[in-house]
Amino acid sequence: MMPMKSLAVRFVLYLFCAAIFADASFAEPRLPHIFSDHMILQREQPIAVWGWAAPSEKIKVTLGSGSQETTAAADGTWKISLAKMPAGGPFTLTVKGQTTIVLKDVLVGEVWVASGQSNMAYALSNVTGAAEEIARADYPQIRLFTVPKNVSLTPQTDTLPASWDVCSPDSAKGFSAVAYFFARDLYKSLHVPVGIVLSAWSGSRGEEWVDQHSLAQNAELEPILQRWQDSPPEVKAFGETGSRVSLEFDDFDLLPKDEKARTAKFASFDDGTAETLTGGSWSYNWSSARDLEFELASPGRLGQGYSARIHGHADGASDSRLQGIFHSGEGAADMSAYRGVRFWMRGQGSFQFQALQPTIYDWDYYTTENIQATPEWTEVTVLFKDLKQSGWGVQNEFTPQALTGIQIISMPTVGEPDRPPSGLYGGMIAPLLNYRIRGAIWYQGEGNTGRSIQYRRLLPALIEAWRSGWQEKDFPFGIVQLPNHGRSPEFGDSIWAEMREAQLLTAKKIANTGLAVTIDVGSPQNLHPPNKEPVGARLALWALGTTYGRKNVYSGPRYEKSRVEGGAVRVHFQFVGSGLEARGGELEGFSIAGADKIFHKAQARIAGDEVIVEGSDVPVPVAVRYAWTSSPSCNLYNKEGLPASPFRTDDWPVASSGQE
Repeated sequence: MMPMKSLAVRFVLYLFCAAIFADASFAEPRLPHIFSDHMILQREQPIAVWGWAAPSEKIKVTLGSGSQETTAAADGTWKISLAKMPAGGPFTLTVKGQTTIVLKDVLVGEVWVASGQSNMAYALSNVTGAAEEIARADYPQIRLFTVPKNVSLTPQTDTLPASWDVCSPDSAKGFSAVAYFFARDLYKSLHVPVGIVLSAWSGSRGEEWVDQHSLAQNAELEPILQRWQDSPPEVKAFGETGSRVSLEFDDFDLLPKDEKARTAKFASFDDGTAETLTGGSWSYNWSSARDLEFELASPGRLGQGYSARIHGHADGASDSRLQGIFHSGEGAADMSAYRGVRFWMRGQGSFQFQALQPTIYDWDYYTTENIQATPEWTEVTVLFKDLKQSGWGVQNEFTPQALTGIQIISMPTVGEPDRPPSGLYGGMIAPLLNYRIRGAIWYQGEGNTGRSIQYRRLLPALIEAWRSGWQEKDFPFGIVQLPNHGRSPEFGDSIWAEMREAQLLTAKKIANTGLAVTIDVGSPQNLHPPNKEPVGARLALWALGTTYGRKNVYSGPRYEKSRVEGGAVRVHFQFVGSGLEARGGELEGFSIAGADKIFHKAQARIAGDEVIVEGSDVPVPVAVRYAWTSSPSCNLYNKEGLPASPFRTDDWPVASSGQE
């Protein structure tokens, strides 16, 4: 969050930065943003370097002792391939044309892409034991690159502006926790530089990360495209081109519980400062809203002073937040004497009002529904009793006695519309495809629960599309299986269990994929569980045991086959390591059914590499399920401490059957 400044100062800074970026954008030659100081290049593969220059401009690229020359094509593009190199560095990468680009502190090592939705984007600063781990995150040979959010139905050739960071406590704290732990464990074992390219978006659906051709050519996935085509015209228009937003806010008052009492002034902008009248200040975050601008607009609502105005062009990547803090510092204020907030607004677009409370750490703040702006100044009253959480985070009680401030999230007129299928592939994956990588790790699925049958085809299509795009037919692809979350009947359907099955089936079907089982690190109440270290560690174990050929156990027990023996079912597993075990007591988590397809609690015991399952209510068993609920009580592991994946032996229709 950046503090508000006077309009004049901001305007000077804007012109200064615009001049710098203008000079940079027209200098020849140019490189994509993923080439920067501190970058890591993939070892033991030919190194691609590409960019733009004047037509027919001669380009010479030098890295260490190797160099290559080429000539830019008629459209200004150029690309060269340097010889493969072993791990090492630091090197200097020089690109010489009409001007010379010099990139310093370039390393050669292992490069992985980390992608998915919010649990992949979840920052290290929010994890269990964050303070201690952040303090230890001093790894100069680990490098971090975050792909800026961008939606594009046209595959882009470059990311939005970004650069590589050296892993340090400061850079790691806001980076993906899962990706950080994965990189940390790889580095500690391999002792070579490790680079992570993070391309993730909270709330994204799997189809957003797959190219249009891959969706269109599959009959099971084509309904995804059709659903988008059937969207309301205004939603499609916003998803494809964005829309204009112009919102003004002024004169914020706190409303006493005693309706006859005088209101308490919270903030106006008449003095042109960021101060609130309660001792805090306003700030504005436009880091993810590159085409939205903030200013103090004059005159304000009553023809004098200023109002706070956010205006410009918004697209699906825009994240514009105006925040007013009650007190300076991080302390909370007691607002229990007030029933709400009143303010004035006008403009084009919509917004949500949120109350910020320190008990919420997963961004599911108490908020209003979308409020549409009006052309003329309109009074808005927000009562605390009407605020609600969205429901995807931890459910917390509203704490008026401990609020840090308020927040206004600006949106287009259509509110929060769906993004188009393939939009994140075009904007956040396509720009990376020339950059050599070792493999990818993927943590997504929450956005596709309810459509797990379709996900059985969608996730393989995504993997195939990425491998084709990178021209690596079978690069390693690690999948995080969704953890325990939510509630469902003990022996009924569970869309979370069905999604885990889709991820398991993909890992079984698609070559060179891995599955990190996390059924033991989630939370029934929290969609974003903070225990992320085991997730990254299990992905790293898989990569070390497969991609890097280490002799370690890298998977928990995985169902292979079963057979009925009298009144019991004998279940056989792969990846048992040095043996199966029940952690914390008797083996639990199994259910059993007969031909009536009604499941009952089962008794289970370990017999070598197998588990024998039986139930007194099912004398003639047909099927067994394990951990088949949203948040199961289950405890089957191998002796190396890796949990068994949930599974079922039947193929009966489930809740997601027939869903598009």
